[in-house]
Amino acid sequence: MHIERLDFENSPYLGVYGVATDRVVLVREGLNEKKLNVLREVLKVPVVETSVMKSRIVGIFTAGNSNAILVPWYIWDAELEHIRNSFRESGVDTEIVPFKSTLTALGNLILANDRAALISAKFTREEAKKLEDILGVEVERGVIADYHAVGSAGVVTNKGGLVHPEATDEELEWLRGLFGVDIYVGTANMGVPFVGSCMLANSNGVVVGHLTTGPEIVKIEEALGFLD
Repeated sequence: MHIERLDFENSPYLGVYGVATDRVVLVREGLNEKKLNVLREVLKVPVVETSVMKSRIVGIFTAGNSNAILVPWYIWDAELEHIRNSFRESGVDTEIVPFKSTLTALGNLILANDRAALISAKFTREEAKKLEDILGVEVERGVIADYHAVGSAGVVTNKGGLVHPEATDEELEWLRGLFGVDIYVGTANMGVPFVGSCMLANSNGVVVGHLTTGPEIVKIEEALGFLD
């Protein structure tokens, strides 16, 4: 199965608590084994449980792609060591990079796949260049539907993308060219427009918040390239 509904401790905002790439999923500590197994089965990559700065909102603080996952500069040394050791044990060839910036909600402000990244215009041009070097892809500064929180306003994989329903046709065309995949507009969790906060997705599958409706799931499947 390439799509499943799930909740994290009754919360449908899965993207707040984790980040998924084609190589690994980082997710908050404390989930039961049944839910961890759903993530493994649908996303088909190792799942690493962690906290970031002693917080469970891992998806707010982390962003990245197959090359690297960014974490705030203030991450605890023990957390960083735990993540790196877990990656090593699972054979995950992805860097974990503490990123020095006054902005710490990296998951809210960065949208990336293995071809490109869109980052909030709140990042400086110098920071954008550093992010380009770390992620190993083209980086552009911008907004989606006038929102700086591009990581919350969208989800993109190497197969497709879904963004805030107020994104303009011009933005969609630009995003398609940037990420190299089809990009659609849609919602999740019964009309929530900040789709990045509602799901964890990679090229293998997508796990969506348990409040997501049937019509929303069809649109998500289409957008992320899972409809034949």
